[in-house]
Amino acid sequence: MRRLRSSRHVLGALVLALAVAGCGDGEREVSQEGKGGYPWVATDEICNDMPYGKLADPLGARQEVADRSGRSGGGAPGFKCVQELVETGPATWGNVKVELDFAFTESVAFAKDIHAKDRENTGKDIADSGLVPVEKVGKEAFRFGYHKPAELRQVRELHVRDSNLLFDVTVTAEAHTPPTPESLKALDAAVDGFAEACLKELRK
Repeated sequence: MRRLRSSRHVLGALVLALAVAGCGDGEREVSQEGKGGYPWVATDEICNDMPYGKLADPLGARQEVADRSGRSGGGAPGFKCVQELVETGPATWGNVKVELDFAFTESVAFAKDIHAKDRENTGKDIADSGLVPVEKVGKEAFRFGYHKPAELRQVRELHVRDSNLLFDVTVTAEAHTPPTPESLKALDAAVDGFAEACLKELRK
């Protein structure tokens, strides 16, 4: 009887360990070689799983569910999301729209090549607005804007590569008063934090 109980305890511990191992862990490291660490898994809820709460300060909160569509550009599988935010609490921007575009490429090498070409071409097109390298978001990332810093309406993009995943965040927003260097810095920091949180969500 004692052996039976012991066996049951061992079995129970094994089941628990397997269950924990099977749970998603957004903090895990993904492979940065070969085919990469982001396999394409189609799901209708993926847009609504994104952590939009990271943008509440200074951009606002979700009210409606996100719109999801397939990638219009073809090529690598992925998805696009469109989410509008409403002014709540500490929000200092209005008419906010957040667009996400994810591409799950065939390999890390391919994603690196596409990201490098994207950065090169973008640098040629938006020389006046400036292209800024961004650290600590994925493996490599850069940011740029379409408007002068003093304009009320701002459209800013963050392009990220992590492993075989390419990920763009486009934020369109209107300031109530002319933006300052501090308010634009806070906006960019919120988007950076949101992008990194999205990557963690996809690693689960």
